[in-house]
Amino acid sequence: MDTLLYFLVAAGASFIGSLQAGVVNTAVLAHTVKWGRTAGRRMAVGGSIPEFVYAAVAFWGAGWLAERLGMGATGITYVVASILLVLGIYFVFIYHPKPPAPGEDKLTGDLRRGVLLGLANPQLLLFWCGIKLMLVSLGMTGDAWPQVLAFASGAFVGAIILLMILVRLGMKAQEKLSPQGLRRLFRGIGLLLLASGCYGLLRAQGWVP
Repeated sequence: MDTLLYFLVAAGASFIGSLQAGVVNTAVLAHTVKWGRTAGRRMAVGGSIPEFVYAAVAFWGAGWLAERLGMGATGITYVVASILLVLGIYFVFIYHPKPPAPGEDKLTGDLRRGVLLGLANPQLLLFWCGIKLMLVSLGMTGDAWPQVLAFASGAFVGAIILLMILVRLGMKAQEKLSPQGLRRLFRGIGLLLLASGCYGLLRAQGWVP
């Protein structure tokens, strides 16, 4: 029963935690609009794998990681906020969603790029440490292999469900929106990323809660 509970808690936390506009979410959406469903799905799978890895590491090392990363939490916030700002600027001012030009080849490695984007988000370590410590505070102190696998698998499943929803939304947008409509959509996403990045910088400075 505890094993199933670990899975369900991790899946729910992963899905909810992934709802915010982030690097992997936006990349999967843009990749789907550009290259279609199959490429988007491969990137979604790749982007979900780091959730499994970070959740498994946090399950056993949450206390140690929280202690070590506590000193560097501000630095991690700066890194993540900077990535969001750069990505936001790209989608607001540079990105123009459009189908590939005749003869344009897609770069290979959809899954690999998804994995790298996910691994480049150090905030996931803090997030999963927080979830694990919350479970410990509720009396869930198991550390057997089945529980580790259930927790990490739940993290993977929650993330991939959301990313597959984004792939579906990307296909709908590709089918129903004009190039101008897609441009406005990604500008809106870019503005959200800029707002998130600015908030992260302000929070790192202690100017907002």
